[in-house]
Amino acid sequence: MACIYTEHDTAPVVEVRVLGRVTQHDVDEVLPKLEAFIAKHGEIRMVEVVDEFEGFDVSTMLDGLKFDYQHLRNITHVAVVSDIGWIGVLTRAASMVMPISLRVFPKDELEVARAWALNPDEAAAKPAA
Repeated sequence: MACIYTEHDTAPVVEVRVLGRVTQHDVDEVLPKLEAFIAKHGEIRMVEVVDEFEGFDVSTMLDGLKFDYQHLRNITHVAVVSDIGWIGVLTRAASMVMPISLRVFPKDELEVARAWALNPDEAAAKPAA
């Protein structure tokens, strides 16, 4: 399994870690959990940690697009954590057109990304270091 899904115990925050190639099995495991989490909380925040990305099965594209269409308004903040250069570039480009607050963090700032996802308003109010 290339995706590890974890829900925060007390906050509407979910973390998805990608470790390789995303398969239809991964999508079939993660999306129902994510939909149930959204149903429980209404609006959620996410941390996406991309350790390794070896692509995705083409069969997952339709499921991903359908999920985005149905639930994009339910996801308010996404922290993308990765040292893979093109992932940061793509995320920054997407942040210009998506109605989500997207931020990119290097892997050595995973805890900073998690803190931002837990309380993005407080993190935004702190002066930049």
